[in-house]
Amino acid sequence: MSEERVRRLARLRELLVRRIEELEDELSGLREILSAVDELLKELSFRPLSLPEEEAEAPAPAPAPPTPPAEAERIIPLTTVEGEILANMHVGPSYVRIVPVEGKRFHASSRPFRYFLRQLQGMQDREASLVAEGRMSPDEVVSFQVVREGDVIKEVIIKNVKPEDVRKLRSIARWTFRTMWEQMTGSGA
Repeated sequence: MSEERVRRLARLRELLVRRIEELEDELSGLREILSAVDELLKELSFRPLSLPEEEAEAPAPAPAPPTPPAEAERIIPLTTVEGEILANMHVGPSYVRIVPVEGKRFHASSRPFRYFLRQLQGMQDREASLVAEGRMSPDEVVSFQVVREGDVIKEVIIKNVKPEDVRKLRSIARWTFRTMWEQMTGSGA
């Protein structure tokens, strides 16, 4: 009986891994389409694009935002499929901070993280276009910063986060950190 249960669980795990891979492939395709649409929008836009601060060569980290009262912040763990915590996402009234857990070293130069930054830049660009149309104030535009030590990510700070964007950020961040972890450990494939 115990052996049969192990076989069923192994089969269930195999099905889950396969389904996750299918969904990630589909998501990857959708992101490529989105990227193409974003590129076309950029070509049609009249305003110059600005590069995010964290892609500049100077790795000097800026001070973290003031810590709000504990009751105003909730923490969402970003985990592997098996439940191992990779980072914690601190969600406040208008900000999100993503902090890798102690002992986990994620690299800012990794491909999944560069993709994550492009997604944040896309959010920023979309909101900047709303400012250009007069539908949003410049001080409401999402901004972000990567605090790092060399190439190692210490914290990602995202300001002016709207409540409706938290779920999307959690999803993108979870995928990013899981993929970086799988690439580093050779798991998940």
